[in-house]
Amino acid sequence: MSQEIQLSLTPSPQGSGQQTSSWGTSVASAMVPANPQQQTALATVHSQLRGRYKLTIIFAVIFACLGGATGFLLFHQGYQSIGLIEIQPVISTPELYDRIMPLYQQYIATVVTTLHSEKVITWAMKSPDWKKHRPNPPDTYLAEWNKNLLVKLVPNSFDINVTFTDDHKDGKEVAPIAVASVIQAYTELYGNEQKIETSRKIDVWQERVRKLHQEINEQQTLIAEKLENVGEDIHKYLEGKMTDHHDAERQIQDLKEEILRHQDSLKQAESQGGGEITYTVEDLARVDPSMQEMYRIRTVLELETQELETRLGTANPAARASRAKLNIRNEQMNKYRDELRSKYFIMPTPTGSKLEPRDLSSKEAVLSRLVELARKQQEEIEQLGQRSHQVDMARITIQRSDEALILANKKIDEMQHELLMGQTFRVIDLSSQASVASQKNIAFGALGFLFGGALPVGFFVLAGLMNPRFRFSDEATGKPTTGLTLLGILPDLPDRLSDPEQASIAAHCVHQIRTMLQINTGSGLEDRRVFAITSAAPGDGKTSLTLALGLSYAACGTRTLLIDCDLIGSGLTSRMNVAAAEGVLEAISHRSLLEYVRTTDIADVSILPVGSSQHLHASTLSPAALRRLIEEAKKHFDTILIDTGPVLGSIEASLVAAAADAVVLAVSRGQQRPLVERTVQHLQHIKANLAGVVFNRAKSADFDRSISGASLRSASSSGPGHNARGTRMGPVARAVQSAFKPAGEDTEAGPN
Repeated sequence: MSQEIQLSLTPSPQGSGQQTSSWGTSVASAMVPANPQQQTALATVHSQLRGRYKLTIIFAVIFACLGGATGFLLFHQGYQSIGLIEIQPVISTPELYDRIMPLYQQYIATVVTTLHSEKVITWAMKSPDWKKHRPNPPDTYLAEWNKNLLVKLVPNSFDINVTFTDDHKDGKEVAPIAVASVIQAYTELYGNEQKIETSRKIDVWQERVRKLHQEINEQQTLIAEKLENVGEDIHKYLEGKMTDHHDAERQIQDLKEEILRHQDSLKQAESQGGGEITYTVEDLARVDPSMQEMYRIRTVLELETQELETRLGTANPAARASRAKLNIRNEQMNKYRDELRSKYFIMPTPTGSKLEPRDLSSKEAVLSRLVELARKQQEEIEQLGQRSHQVDMARITIQRSDEALILANKKIDEMQHELLMGQTFRVIDLSSQASVASQKNIAFGALGFLFGGALPVGFFVLAGLMNPRFRFSDEATGKPTTGLTLLGILPDLPDRLSDPEQASIAAHCVHQIRTMLQINTGSGLEDRRVFAITSAAPGDGKTSLTLALGLSYAACGTRTLLIDCDLIGSGLTSRMNVAAAEGVLEAISHRSLLEYVRTTDIADVSILPVGSSQHLHASTLSPAALRRLIEEAKKHFDTILIDTGPVLGSIEASLVAAAADAVVLAVSRGQQRPLVERTVQHLQHIKANLAGVVFNRAKSADFDRSISGASLRSASSSGPGHNARGTRMGPVARAVQSAFKPAGEDTEAGPN
């Protein structure tokens, strides 16, 4: 069917009618999917077979029979022979006493592995007795030996069984020869010559161990020398020296800045006196305590002299004596003033002023000492850095030597164990007389039967896993839409719908979807009247679903507004045959709704067309503008259905989904699961309220899988009814429209 939505429904409310048709089952109550977390492995296989039950059973029976016959016929009766050897847990030493073998269990495991090794088997097949019966090169029988030879430890003993099974005609003669050849090959390979070579290798590795120990001692001595007088943590000691060096450099910088300020202040003081220091007694008294005290005494003496001269006259001896003292004090102050001028100057400070010596030699000497100290610290830091690097490299060398030492000791242990082979090895029974091996034909036949039967099942399950497309409606509530409500399914109808019964059933399905939305709306949740109809990709039938739901809402007397917000497809406007130059974007831009709404020839159904909008106009949309339009529509209509573009292919879909009260997601049969998964994740990311999923283009088998066993009663035996204008609505919408008489049947349709 061409780009139409067809979806069926989940369970209807109690008392709702049911319908029967050629699908043969109920569309009134879809089965509620099981919790995905509670699905068993059988349920997983059931879902992945995707309806191929008959084909799977036929192939399973065929392959099971073939597998059972193959397993029964391939395994022939054979003969086996057993040889017995003993591994003593003690070792004889030159001191004439025995000692317990170290790592005895590991040694036993090594012997068992070696007896079954390719090296021993190849050597055994070179024996003359074996070549009499198998003259071909050893490589020809290597795989057969690996399969027929069994070496294992006898429980609670020191014995090892060597068993060989042969299913050829001469197996009774060959099996004992094979066992004897293996035991003799092991004895020859691990004899004196092998021991000499192993001893030589041990000497080489022991010399390697000696050199590694010597290298470790040398590096430890080097580390001790480099860490002398600095402690174990040379890095911490180096950090302390670097901190001291930074402090010295900071002191040098501060002293240099102080000398520069000193020189600038001295030049400024000399410039104020025309090249000389011209401080007055009062200036010096403010910064020098001695001058301040002398100035105070002179001031007191001056007041006393003035008082005597005023009271007794200037010729009075007491007045004259006081004047003489005053003159002497002035001379002392002037002399001290001149001395201060020659040696000091007044330097401004942030808190006032202070006397500073004009001679900078003492500060320059301090600066020189600090510079020399910093130089020595830098040299010491460089030396410490070299020592630290040498210590680090020595520690790395020690670590690598330790690792090499562990490997060398391991090699020595392995070769010492190899050297022990043959010392404790004793043959008890070279080979036994061949006997009949146990018959496993029936067991292998049963195993082949089970494997053959499971192979087709696994193939079809794998085929289901590799096909990410939706095939049945019950898949719409699994991944990636787990947790979402399956609002319903609609059958796959032909474009030219002529069967009245199919039309009646399709209309019933749409009414059931509308009923589910109304039930959810009135279940105590927030009132939901605005629904956005969208899909993951074009072609899922969202436009036809929008139109069919609009007709269904109108059929129950609900004032319904259809808004075409698919700015690229414009499917809703096209199917309603509405030719309008202005539409949804103009209504948003002018903040006026009713003047752009067009009535239709269907009672209680109005449409806000897309107008002449193009895809570039989607950039003008905003969430706030859409919400204003929706709030205005709620004032005049009971239900608003918004057809928008695919979520993954349009800008407006995300805006509409976020602004609507709920979102209905259309998923058609054959749609890719990854696209739907990305769509659901995107809608959840933008916090859209997902009302549920509607499955499209369902086949008759899908109704059998997804609907309960209740019989489907015929809802209507009448024909498709009146076919109103607008034949491009699609079969589902026409099926819904046929259920009631349009308002404009006898009158001219309203403006479009």
